[in-house]
Amino acid sequence: MSSLIIGAPHLEAFPERASSSSFAKWATRLLLCGLAIFAISVPHSIAAAQIGLGLSYVAWIARALAVGRLGLPQTPIDRPLLCFIALTIVSAMLSVEPDESIPKLRTLTLFGVFYLIIANLRPRGARWMIGLLIVSGLAGVGYSLIEKGLGRGMIITAIEDNSPLRTTYLRPDDVIWMIGRSRVNSLEEANQIIRESPTGATYTIEALRNGDPAPAPLVITDEMKSRANPLGISVSGHSRRFRISGFSRHFITYAEQMQLFALLAYGLLLANLKSLRNGRSGVWLWVSLSLAGMFSLALVLTASRAVIASCILALLFTLALIKERRAMLLALVAVMVMAPVSVYMVRAIRTSDATSLTDDSSKRRFKYMRAGLRLIPQHPIFGVGLDSQKHHWKEWGFPGDYITHTHSTPIQIAVDRGLPALGCYLWLMAMLIVMTWRGYKKSLPAGDEVGSGLMLGAVAALIGFSASSLVNYNFGDSEPLLMLLSAVALSLVVSGQIGFNGRAQST
Repeated sequence: MSSLIIGAPHLEAFPERASSSSFAKWATRLLLCGLAIFAISVPHSIAAAQIGLGLSYVAWIARALAVGRLGLPQTPIDRPLLCFIALTIVSAMLSVEPDESIPKLRTLTLFGVFYLIIANLRPRGARWMIGLLIVSGLAGVGYSLIEKGLGRGMIITAIEDNSPLRTTYLRPDDVIWMIGRSRVNSLEEANQIIRESPTGATYTIEALRNGDPAPAPLVITDEMKSRANPLGISVSGHSRRFRISGFSRHFITYAEQMQLFALLAYGLLLANLKSLRNGRSGVWLWVSLSLAGMFSLALVLTASRAVIASCILALLFTLALIKERRAMLLALVAVMVMAPVSVYMVRAIRTSDATSLTDDSSKRRFKYMRAGLRLIPQHPIFGVGLDSQKHHWKEWGFPGDYITHTHSTPIQIAVDRGLPALGCYLWLMAMLIVMTWRGYKKSLPAGDEVGSGLMLGAVAALIGFSASSLVNYNFGDSEPLLMLLSAVALSLVVSGQIGFNGRAQST
C-alpha cells in the first residue's frame, strides 16, 4: 500500500493542474489508499470495502474542487445506466412501501466504483489493484481449505427436553457453527457467549443440515445463563460437510466471487497460450493456470449448483467467441474435470438429489420465482418498489415463513422496478459485454497478454454473472456486483482501452 501512495503520479490518471497543488497530491494519495483498502477487503467484508470507497470518493471530490476538474469519463454504458437509475428512483418514490424502498436507493452508488477506477487509475495502478484483489481472494481460499480440513462447528448428538432448542427447527446431526456473528467450535465456546450476553438478547443460531442453512432463533434468559449446559444439547466433533464461504458466512456470495476470480484467471490463461506459441516465456501461463485451479476448486467446494454451471457455460461460450484451437482443447479438459468433480461434491456436501433439482432448496426457489412472475403483471411499469415484498410476503402469494427474494435477478428487477427498468438492466449488461469484447479485440495487436487476458476474463465474468443471475439475485448482492464492476473497469484500464482525457476510447 505504501508503494501505491508514494508512487501516486505513476499509478493514477493525474490531472495536469494537480502537479503544482500540494493539496491535490495528498488527495490523490488518499484516493489511492481508499482503493487499496477496497481491493483488500471487498472479497471478505462489504463494510470495510465501503469505507475504502467512501474515502476514495471524498478524496476524488476534494481534489476536483482543488483543480477545477472531476475528470468524469464518458462510456458506452452511461445512457443505459442513467435510464436504469432514473427508473429505480421513480419506482422507489411510487413504492408500495416507500419507507422500505427509498433508503435502498443508496445501493445505486455502487455503480460509482466503475467511474472511480477508470477516471483515476493508470495501467500500472490498475495492475496493483488487481494484484491486491487476487492476493486477498487467495487468502480467503486458503482459509476455506484449512477450515474444510479441520472441520466446522459442532455436531448435535442429542437435544434435552428442557433445551431452548427443543421447539426449534434443529435436530440431532445438525451442525451449529455460529451464534449471532460469533463462530463456535465447541460447547464451551457457545456457553461462554450465552453467559456473557445480556438477558433478553436475541440471536440467530447458524446451523447446517445436509450442507444447507438451518437457522434457529435463540433468546437469552437468566434461567438459561444459570444452567451448566445453557443450550441443553450434547455435541460430538466437527463437521466437514459444509459449503465453504471464506471469512464470511454467505456461501452463495462467495461462490459468485470465486466464479469471477476463476474466469479472470481463465482469461489470463487462454491469452497466455499465445505467448508459448510465439516463443515467449510461459511464466504467466503457469501463474494463471495455478490461479484458475485454486479459484475453481474453491467454487466447487461452495457446492452452488447454478454458479458452477454458469462458470462452465461462460468458459465454453468465451471459447466459442475466440475460436482458438489450443484454448478449446484446454477448456475441454477443464470442463471434463470440473463437471464430474462438481457433481460429486454437490452430492457429497448437500444431498443425493441436489443434482436432479428435486431437493427442497430447488423446489422453494422455483416457488419464489413463480410468485414473482404472478406479481409482475399487477405492477408492470414501476414495480412494487425495492424490497416491498418483505412486508406483503403471504399476501402476495410467496411461500413459506422465511422472507427473502425471488432468487432471480431479471424477475426481481421486474418485480421491484418494473419492466422498463428490466429492459434498461438488459441494455446495461449487453453494453458492458460489447464494450469489454471490443476492448479485447483492440488489445490483441499490442501483444500484452496480461491486458488482453484480463479483458477476455472480464467478458467471461460478465457472461457467467448474467447466466447465474437467472436463478440467483446476484445483482442485489453488493460484494459480487462491486467485484464485477471493478474487474471490468480495471481490465479496461490495464489494456489501455480507457484514455486519460476523461473519455473512454472508442469501442
